[in-house]
Amino acid sequence: MALRETLVSLRILGEKDLSALKGCLKRVAPEDVAVVLGDLDTEERLAIFKALPSVESRATVLEETDQQTRTDLLEGLSEEERSEVIGEMPVDDLVDALDELPRDEQERIIADLESEEAEDVRELRRYEADSAGGMMTSEFLAAPLGATSGEALATIQGNLNAEVISYVYVTSGEGKLEGVVSIRDLLKARPETSVEEHMETDIVKVEVDTDREEVAAAVDKYNLPVIPVVDSSGSIRGIVTFDDVLDAVQDEHSEDMLRMAGTTAIHPYYEPIHVGVAKRLPFLLVTLTGCIGVLLVQNHFREVITGDGSDESRLLMLLVLLPIVHLISGLSGNVAVVTSTVFVRGLATGEIYPGRISRAVWQELLIGLVVGLVIAVLVGLILSVFFQTMYESNTIAVVVCGLFVSIAWAAAIGALVPVFCRRVGIDPAIASGPFVTITVDISASFIFLLFVLLMLSGQAAAAS
Repeated sequence: MALRETLVSLRILGEKDLSALKGCLKRVAPEDVAVVLGDLDTEERLAIFKALPSVESRATVLEETDQQTRTDLLEGLSEEERSEVIGEMPVDDLVDALDELPRDEQERIIADLESEEAEDVRELRRYEADSAGGMMTSEFLAAPLGATSGEALATIQGNLNAEVISYVYVTSGEGKLEGVVSIRDLLKARPETSVEEHMETDIVKVEVDTDREEVAAAVDKYNLPVIPVVDSSGSIRGIVTFDDVLDAVQDEHSEDMLRMAGTTAIHPYYEPIHVGVAKRLPFLLVTLTGCIGVLLVQNHFREVITGDGSDESRLLMLLVLLPIVHLISGLSGNVAVVTSTVFVRGLATGEIYPGRISRAVWQELLIGLVVGLVIAVLVGLILSVFFQTMYESNTIAVVVCGLFVSIAWAAAIGALVPVFCRRVGIDPAIASGPFVTITVDISASFIFLLFVLLMLSGQAAAAS
């Protein structure tokens, strides 16, 4: 906050002479400026951005700031300024920045790049943004099979602009990945020794179309600072670095949380109001449909239980029990949301993988049974002690049984719906919001009122 106020004040006070502002920006890390710009209006952020001391620092700010700020900054620059700044960005970030521009301008900027860099950009743009190919950078170090350790070191010395210089990838033929050797091993090796004597051949790698969640899981599992990306033939196409994986994990986590809340996959603060409304409204309409479904279920059972309305005792009992329906729906809905959240997160992180799904579902079902039993007994005791004049013993028994079954069923729904969505190719995070809630609300109401109907049928049979 102090940095934001300082920069804004310097910009306003020196509106004609920005020397003080430029002097301040020289002493501030571009990453900090990138955060501050997101809190400013378009005019202020553009003025501060243009006052940055170098093209490199401007490129860093574009890399580190949020999507909406990056879009505003690019729109405020001239085409020549955009081309200059974007050209200084790493290839993978450059591709992301190009997506903010008109297609004809994208091609002009790519044409101004060096031929090798332009080719790398065109290749990266072929892949989906949420795949390993979309995350990777083509700026890595490689040495041919048969090279000496001295030649591999020379490769490093001639390519210091590579994203990572800690590892050299050994390739054969058409770039097929054969092994990897670290800079530490190369420095310890005699220059004339073959690089094969020091390379690791058991390499953890991913393919270009691997989903970014799987890439993150592999990096986390094997504690890798960088992971190579290969095509279907085994040729290395690029590398994914740890910072890109961290960004992807944060994006996935935010995306899952926002979707579970029934909103967009992009933070709402970065979208216009009408876009946020358009994306949230469908989820709320789904919820409205579920509420209508609950009303239809209750209305159906009311007609079945009360009949023509001549039996006043049944009508009175139904009126007394209706508040219990809302209690059961609320408790069951919470159980389902908690269970589905556990499953969505487990599926996203790889902790719940195909071989473990059955065990995880059974575990959640058992938890639901125990939780349902405890809550049902507690509610039964509360009704027996504090509401004994309102509820008869057989009515309390129906409440206890209905609550127990509804909560156990909600736990099963919360676990199975995300798994089903994953199987059919739907993002499980979407299922954990309105869809699970309305399913449980309708089914919980149905289960409880079915118990009430069975109880009344039993009473009628006993009376006859």
